[in-house]
Amino acid sequence: MKIKDKQKIFTEIVEKYKTVFGEKLVSIHIYGSAVTQDFNPKLSDINVAIILENLKLSNLVLAKGVIKRLRKKDVFTPLFLSKQYIESSLDTFPIEFLNIKSSHKTIYGQDFFEKLKINPEYLRLQAERELKGKLLILRLAFLESIGNLRVIRSLISSSFSSFIPVMKAIIFIKNQEIPERTVDVIKKASDILNIDFTVFLQAYDIKNRKVKMKGEQLVKFFERYVKVVDQVSEIVDKL
Repeated sequence: MKIKDKQKIFTEIVEKYKTVFGEKLVSIHIYGSAVTQDFNPKLSDINVAIILENLKLSNLVLAKGVIKRLRKKDVFTPLFLSKQYIESSLDTFPIEFLNIKSSHKTIYGQDFFEKLKINPEYLRLQAERELKGKLLILRLAFLESIGNLRVIRSLISSSFSSFIPVMKAIIFIKNQEIPERTVDVIKKASDILNIDFTVFLQAYDIKNRKVKMKGEQLVKFFERYVKVVDQVSEIVDKL
């Protein structure tokens, strides 16, 4: 589905979840490309974070119908959170919360994410885990999918999306401002690490269907892509 009017969908999200949760609802936040210049009406989904008073399953079940209806309008299943959960998880998922903090819009309630204080060392540790974990997955998946170009393209697109939050973490660790646009995040992280990130810019184009590599060209690109990820993981290990 092509998203024609984001604001109209934002309003619908608020109305439907207010009806479902009533006083249990604390705030609603849109995060990711839907609130940046990267938004592509033809390809982007709308990511939602909802803060509730508590996360009882009996409360979450109430949203089943709304989730299903909004999914037809390219609204992902919300990330349901509580303030207590966020505060106790900043040492476990710092990259995820930094990613929301760096690009979000509060459409209902108070902006809880803007005030979050994230420890750079927690970010570094998770960044190292993410990079090394993704390297293992990329290599294994590549071996299992040799000759299947569709799978390789999918690997590039999905892994690329997970590397952008890691780049934001690197920028934050170095006490620099995180850019809004993905391309600018890539360029800034490249400057900080002093590594040529051309492969990430190309991966961005592959993900957004601006270029389509075939055959040996795609395989060679994947090899360069994995090599650069490996270089980044080695540097992050020493930050």
